[in-house]
Amino acid sequence: MSDTEATPTTAAPTPGRRRARKQEKKSLWQMDLSSIGKKDDAQAFEDRIDRPPFVPTLPQVNLLPQQVRDSMSMGRIRNWSIAAIAALLVLAGGLWWLQGSTIERAEADLAAATAENTRLRDDVAALAPVKQMYEQITRLQEIVTTTLASNPQAAVVIDRLAQAGTAEGVGDIAFTSVDVAYGGIPEPGEAINPCPNPDPFGTDITIGCLTFAANADNRDQVSALLRALEADPLFVGPFVTSTTATEVAAGAEGNRTERVVAFSGTAGVSLEGLETLLTPEQVEAILNPPKPEATSEASPSAEGEAS
Repeated sequence: MSDTEATPTTAAPTPGRRRARKQEKKSLWQMDLSSIGKKDDAQAFEDRIDRPPFVPTLPQVNLLPQQVRDSMSMGRIRNWSIAAIAALLVLAGGLWWLQGSTIERAEADLAAATAENTRLRDDVAALAPVKQMYEQITRLQEIVTTTLASNPQAAVVIDRLAQAGTAEGVGDIAFTSVDVAYGGIPEPGEAINPCPNPDPFGTDITIGCLTFAANADNRDQVSALLRALEADPLFVGPFVTSTTATEVAAGAEGNRTERVVAFSGTAGVSLEGLETLLTPEQVEAILNPPKPEATSEASPSAEGEAS
């Protein structure tokens, strides 16, 4: 063979015509009947791939030095920092505006309350004379009430005593002398009945003591008079202090004598004899006065002993 003889060369495989390596043919008995009519999994996968078309592009080469790139990065960081600071300033301004409106409303409410308080104070100052007049009238009312309460009904006491002397079952008692000594309303802590009283444990309040002297026909009339006085709430603890039975001349010519019982007695005048009755609270204060508070101060000697 000559040197110019061309050596046989193997043709290069055409692109896009690659074929999968033939698989070894299987017999009918070795085939999977379920895969009949289906492509091989690898071939099916190749068919499913959707490759994008090839687009030629120019190569990119970054010729900027490192310092320039660093300065650009710092510029971006600086811009982002300025933007963040601006956002914070805007947010702070919004919060300040909201808080400022709340403060303004609070100041307006405070100003309105201050004005209302000033007006009320002016009204109170204007009504001060009325309050003083009311207090003065109240004091005068208390004085009048106290004066009337301590003023006894002297005529009523004498009249009720005379009625008891002519009551049914008593007869006709002839009073020769009547005297009433008024002591006023007892103060809390004082004796509630300073008059002579047959009951030493009595709790009736008296404002005066009545003493009388009279003549009766017999002692039964005297007992009936005492019962009539006890039944009258105006009198407290009536009793006879002395009796004397005497015989006196009677008749036009004095030719006959009559038996006369001369007696004297006393009785207390109850609160019924006041012009104005006391209230239950006032009566309770007289009957049960408040106890004095016990002082816990130690004596100088006791303090010296303790030291």
